[in-house]
Amino acid sequence: MHPSIVVLKFGSSVLQTEADLPQAIDEIYREWREGRRVIAVVSAFAGVTDQRFAQTRAVTSDLHEQAAWVAGGEEESGTKLAAALVANGVSARYVDAREAGLRAHGEPHESTPVSLNAAYLRECLQEHAVLVVPGFVAQDIQGRTVLLGRGGSDLTALFVAKNLDARCRLLKDVDGVYESDPAVVENHAQRFNRLSWRTALSIGGKIIQPRALQFAQSHGQSFEVACVDSNLATLVDAGPDEFAAVPHESTQRLRVVLLGLGTVGLGVYAHLIRRPDLFEVVRMVVRDLDKPRRIEVANLDVPKSLLSTDVWDAVTQPADLVIETLGGLDPAGDVVHAALLRGRAVVTANKALIASRWWDKLSRFAASERRLKFSAAVGGGVPVLETVAALARHGGVAQVRAILNGTCNFILDALEQRIDFGTALAQAQANGFAEADPHDDLVGLDAARKLELIARAAFGDSSHFELSVRGIDGVTASQAALVREEGLTLKLVGVCERSGAHVRGVVKLHELPAGDFLAGARAEENRIEILAGNGETVRLSGKGAGRWPTALSILGDVHEYLRERRLAGRDEQAPAAVVNA
Repeated sequence: MHPSIVVLKFGSSVLQTEADLPQAIDEIYREWREGRRVIAVVSAFAGVTDQRFAQTRAVTSDLHEQAAWVAGGEEESGTKLAAALVANGVSARYVDAREAGLRAHGEPHESTPVSLNAAYLRECLQEHAVLVVPGFVAQDIQGRTVLLGRGGSDLTALFVAKNLDARCRLLKDVDGVYESDPAVVENHAQRFNRLSWRTALSIGGKIIQPRALQFAQSHGQSFEVACVDSNLATLVDAGPDEFAAVPHESTQRLRVVLLGLGTVGLGVYAHLIRRPDLFEVVRMVVRDLDKPRRIEVANLDVPKSLLSTDVWDAVTQPADLVIETLGGLDPAGDVVHAALLRGRAVVTANKALIASRWWDKLSRFAASERRLKFSAAVGGGVPVLETVAALARHGGVAQVRAILNGTCNFILDALEQRIDFGTALAQAQANGFAEADPHDDLVGLDAARKLELIARAAFGDSSHFELSVRGIDGVTASQAALVREEGLTLKLVGVCERSGAHVRGVVKLHELPAGDFLAGARAEENRIEILAGNGETVRLSGKGAGRWPTALSILGDVHEYLRERRLAGRDEQAPAAVVNA
């Protein structure tokens, strides 16, 4: 099995409406930050397939024409998910059944998949972290649209995973497969930790499409059934059947204090209020209580009753988690440290804080206690620190080259188009990529802090770090345009590598040839190229600035803490009971 690719299937029980897309994005981001490329197989939104069947049957009896119309439901949900991923900073692309080479034969509404252009999909995954593929839909040998039967998205996911030798996870509205309907209290239904294909077929029901189960059984293919944001799952394979010792996870809400409600903080709050089952925001610290604050995506005003200007009062509130988006060192350093000492968990995007003298006091909370998380401090929505740390654990890191500052990259792109520096900076600020005071961005300090955090993840705290920094201030449009005319592109690049006990980092302008991976970064995009100790090169790209990419990364840390908290809160598990060998 290819461990770096996972196929996630999102059915209409998970993606009931467009409003549920953030849940899918969180689950996809969870896999990406763990180092996997993702193929997301999607069903139409709830009720859309039945609606489209009724519409098309009223106007045509041609089964292929009906299939083509019905398939539009998957196209709608798939393209909307891909667009939402891109808006949140994730490098994603929608690939329809024709482009994926997903061929099937049989009846137009009950076809069986027979082939897939797996090499093409692997090639696409070299350029994008996520591919979104419609479930339930394929092409016949004549290029006509056909359907894979009711529940056919399960079959699509398993077929794609089998052809890519990838892990497969079917995401449902329950956290696994039960012996009977868990919604009926009188059933006292037990959840399977492991389930054989044979038993799964005999249980029946709607949780897994029978044709998908038959496909998995005939190919000896294992897969998981789970719900979003859960540690629990049922593994479906050859067996034996085992009931889970822990039937459910605790779903107690996290009480959250949010420090700062600016561009990023407001985006984080918008995410939190979408999941009232998981989060309760108990206090938010702002500078101005009377400033109007509105969450446009939710059509809601921020309730003034939750606002405060007193950070110390907020930190002493009974809470489980503090999310810090204030920025800077004062008062963020004292406040974060105090929150951690009080037993709170803290998530922050404050790279100035983590790269400062405060690290000596904060490091133990990030290492042994795992209550301080700061993935969003580098790369916006791109999981840079997680990827570098994982590579460091498994073979080491030789070098990292990266474009780490979206503001500078945006400005340099504009300068190449002969837009003057001041206008380019104003555009970056208007788009939310640059702060009101952009000094740290322009002189290279922001990129340098991020590079220091990368070096720490790659080479450890014990290495002596030497850093040389020069930013983009002083660069003119004519200089940038001249570089472009020579077939090169001007980029602010950070490089770090180890030499003995020393780690050297350099942030400076480079004239890169068009074929260089970093040269392809456009606007606020970040790109990172990691040379692993075994000679393998790992490349990451995505939006590195803006409200939604940074908020997504913060929420990635929040969900990770939530899952860890649930695991820690479980009773010691007894060995799973074998119920059917």
